[in-house]
Amino acid sequence: MATTTAAPRTLTNTQDRALIAGKRRARFNEALLGLLFVSPVAIIAIVFQIFPILYGFYLSMQGGIIIPEGFVGLRNYTRAVGSIAYMLMFALAFIFAVGGYSFYRKGMNDQREGKGSFTAYLPAGFLGGISSLCLFLVIFFSGAALALIPAGGVVIAFVWFTWLNNKRGQSQGSTPFSASALGVGVFIPAAVLLTLFTFGELNGAMEMLLQVLTALIQDVRYKYIFPQMSQILAFVGAAVCVVGAVAVHEIRRRVDAEMNPGRAGLLGLSRWLFGGIALMLLAYIVGAQEALRTSILAMGDVTNNTVRSTSQALIGQRISLEGLLNGLLAWNEVFSMLIGIGAIGLAWYIWGLTRRTESVLSLISAVLMSILLMVGGLLFLGVLPEAGSSGDPEFFKSMLRTFSYALLTVPVQLGIGLMLAYLLYYEVKWGKGFYRIVFFMPYIAPVVVTAAVFSAIFSLRPAAPANQLVQALGFPPQEWLRNPKGIFQILAEIIGGSGVRLPDFLVGPSLPLFSAIIYSIWVFSGYNAVIFMAGFGNVPKEMYEAAQVDGAGRWSTFRKIIFPLISPTTFFLTVLAIIGTLRSFSHIWVLRTDAARGAMDTTTVYVYTILIETSAIKTRPYAAAMSFLLFGVILVMTIVQNRYSKDRVFYG
Repeated sequence: MATTTAAPRTLTNTQDRALIAGKRRARFNEALLGLLFVSPVAIIAIVFQIFPILYGFYLSMQGGIIIPEGFVGLRNYTRAVGSIAYMLMFALAFIFAVGGYSFYRKGMNDQREGKGSFTAYLPAGFLGGISSLCLFLVIFFSGAALALIPAGGVVIAFVWFTWLNNKRGQSQGSTPFSASALGVGVFIPAAVLLTLFTFGELNGAMEMLLQVLTALIQDVRYKYIFPQMSQILAFVGAAVCVVGAVAVHEIRRRVDAEMNPGRAGLLGLSRWLFGGIALMLLAYIVGAQEALRTSILAMGDVTNNTVRSTSQALIGQRISLEGLLNGLLAWNEVFSMLIGIGAIGLAWYIWGLTRRTESVLSLISAVLMSILLMVGGLLFLGVLPEAGSSGDPEFFKSMLRTFSYALLTVPVQLGIGLMLAYLLYYEVKWGKGFYRIVFFMPYIAPVVVTAAVFSAIFSLRPAAPANQLVQALGFPPQEWLRNPKGIFQILAEIIGGSGVRLPDFLVGPSLPLFSAIIYSIWVFSGYNAVIFMAGFGNVPKEMYEAAQVDGAGRWSTFRKIIFPLISPTTFFLTVLAIIGTLRSFSHIWVLRTDAARGAMDTTTVYVYTILIETSAIKTRPYAAAMSFLLFGVILVMTIVQNRYSKDRVFYG
C-alpha cells in the first residue's frame, strides 16, 4: 500500500514567530499612532471639562470666606441641605457601585462568550483606577510634589493594558477589555472610598457634638450615650448580613433539596442566621438612638449661653442649642432614611420572588412581607423633611423657584416654537426666510439690552406697555418687578378681595419671576421654531402627501407622522431647554430689583449673591457646594431624560 506524506511547510517556526512578532509590532504602532491623534482631544477634555468639575468639588469642601483655607469635609453641604448631604454622598457611592458592577458584568459576559479573558485585565484595571483616584487626591489635597507615585501607577497600568491588548486580545481576535476593567477599577474603589469618607464625616460631626452633650449631662454619660462608631459598624454589619442572606437564598434556590438535603438545610439555616444577626444589630442601633433621645431630654432647661460656653471650652467654636440638637439627630435621620431605602429595596426583591414561588402560603407571606416592608420604608422616608430642616431655607426656596421657573417655561416655549415652525413650514408660502430672521433675533440679541427693554416694559408706570395690556383686560396695573406675591394669589385678591389667602402651594410663582418667565419664552420660542423647522425638513414629503391622499386630517397627520419623525429634534430642544432654564442667570439678574430679592432669586442668582456678599457664614466654598448640588441635579435630570427617551426617540 502506498503511503502519503504531508506537504512540506513553507515557513519554518522561526519565520512564523518573526511574522507574528512583526504583526504585533505593526498593531502596537497603529494603536500608539491612534493614541497620539486623540491625545489633544483627551487633554482638552481633561483640562477644560473634567478638571473644573473636580476642582469645584474640591473647593466645596474647603473652609475660608474668600479663598480656600483648609479641608472641612461635608460642612458646607450639611449647612446647605442638612443631613440630606450624607444621603446624597451615599447615593453617589451607590451609583459608583452600580456602574462598577455593570462594567464587571459586561466583561464577564464577553468572557463567557469566548471573546477573551476579562479576569486577566482586572489587576491592571484596579491598578489604573486606584492610581488615578490617588493622583486626584494627592494633587488636590497634598500638592503636586507627591504626585509622582500615583502617576507612575497610571503609566504602569497604561503599559500593562497595552501589553494585554497586544498579547491577549488582538492575538485571539477579540475585543480588548481595557475599558471594562478600568471602569471596575475606578468605580468600585471610588464607591468604597466615598462610603468610608461619608461615614467618617458623620462620625466626626457626631463625636464632636457628643462631647458637648456629655459635658452638659455628666450624670447620665455612661448610662445613655453610646459611641457613634460602634453604631456605624453595627449598621455596616447589618447591611453585610442582609446581603449575605440574599446571596445564600439565591444559592439555596439553585440547590436540589432532594438530592442534597444536608447542603440545602445548612444554607437555609445560614440564611436565617444572617437575618437574625442583622435584626440584632439594627435593634442595638435603635436602642442607642432612643438612649440619645433620653439624654437630650435630660438636658432640661439648658440655655444657649451654657451650650456656647461649653462648646467653646471643648472644641473652640460656638454652637447654639438648636444647632446642637439638629447635629445630634443627624445620625438618627440618616439611619432612618437608609433603613427606609433598604426596606423598599428588600420589598422589591421579595416581590420579585413571588413570581417564582409555587406554594400559596409562600406567595401570601411574600406579598404581606412586601407590603409591610414598603409601608415601613415609606414611614422611614418620612423623616426626609426633618433631615432638611437643618439646612439653609433660602437655598431650598431658591431651588423651588428654579424648578417653578423651568416647569412654567420649558413646555410653553417648546409648544409655541413647535406651533410657529409648523405654520411657517407647511402653511406660509412666501417670506419664510424673513420670518426665520425675525424669530431668531431675540435669541442673538444681547441679553442685557433685551432684559433692560423688558424692565421698561414691566415698569411701575401705569403707562408701561405691560400695565396698559392688563388694564385693557380689565385688571388694575401691577408692580411687576416689585410685588413678591404669587400670580395666583394676586388673581385671587383681584377677584375675591384683599382678604383672600391661598395655601402656599397654590400661590404660584412671584410676579417678578413670572416676568422673567415671559422674557424667557419670548427669547427661546423663536429659536425653538427655527430648529423645529430644520427637523420638519427631515420628514419625507412622500409620507406627508400619502397621508393626505388617504384622507388623514392635519391633526392626525401631525400626531401620527410628523411628530414621531421629529422626536430627535424635540428631545434635543427639551434637553437644552431644561438645562438652560435651571442655569438661567443673566436676564433674571438684570430684571431683579431690591424689592424682589427674595421672590426672584433662582439658585444661580442666590449663589452669585453669596459670592459678592461673602460673610463668615455664607462663604465662597459654601457657594461652590450649592453650585455643585445644582450641577448634580442637572446631571441626574439629564441622565434620567436620556434613559426615558431611549426607546421613545425615532432616529430612522
